Amino acid sequence: MKRRLLLWALGGALSGVIWPLAGFAFANVEVGQVLQNEDMPTLGGGHAPFLSRKALANVFIFFRPNQDHSLATLKAMALCEKEFAQKPVRWVAVVSDSAEKAAVQATVAEAGIQMPVLVDEGDHLYGKLGVRLHPVVGIADDKFQLVAYVPFHEINYCDMVRVRIRKALHEVDQAAVDRVDNPPKALMPDDIPGAVAKRHVKLGELLLRSRRWDKAAENARFAIEKLPAYAPAHALLGNALAGQGRCAEAGKSFETALRLDPANQAAAAGRKGCAGK
Repeated sequence: MKRRLLLWALGGALSGVIWPLAGFAFANVEVGQVLQNEDMPTLGGGHAPFLSRKALANVFIFFRPNQDHSLATLKAMALCEKEFAQKPVRWVAVVSDSAEKAAVQATVAEAGIQMPVLVDEGDHLYGKLGVRLHPVVGIADDKFQLVAYVPFHEINYCDMVRVRIRKALHEVDQAAVDRVDNPPKALMPDDIPGAVAKRHVKLGELLLRSRRWDKAAENARFAIEKLPAYAPAHALLGNALAGQGRCAEAGKSFETALRLDPANQAAAAGRKGCAGK
């Protein structure tokens, strides 16, 4: 009894932690090991096996009632469950028999899962696998080999489980799993190629209207430094120089702009305005 209380306390302490490595989830099994099947009582009063050889992917979810992360996981898995309804995927949720039945029923109803809920008597399965934290989703193949498990993630959890199921179904490869686990870093506006240059050109064009030639030229040169092949930046510099009466220099900028973009109207008008000066 003391051991079970200690495990529950440890699980409660760790349940809010988002672990970077799945290896923290189970203490006694690793990916690649074959799991032993178990015939277990269900929440509804019957019995069902933990795993099935009829499924290419056996998905099992260890959860706790009255826990936000467990509820979020079950809700996410309910969506995944529907998505794979026509494929050889079997789903079960597993809960300790020390949890209050009414609380488990309420959590299951709120989550909307359709899968069997297995009751782990005496925490036998918990102990055999060495479940360290809740919730966690595991996946085994039709030979009962553990192929993946994923602790709770607040972001993209269903995606992380989905791609592993698809890998178990031989629909995707490991590269697809890696792409989901390590998505491209979202770019900030200043990281987008050309964003800084275009912003300075817009500012420079406003400065031109105020006849602030020096500042307009300054922004144009900065934009050219950031994006040398951006025709509007060269056109801006030409017009800023022309405003200062430096048409000889401006002409070179206009020519560069028109070489990069023959349809650039600002450069064409600026070159025409400087003609003969």
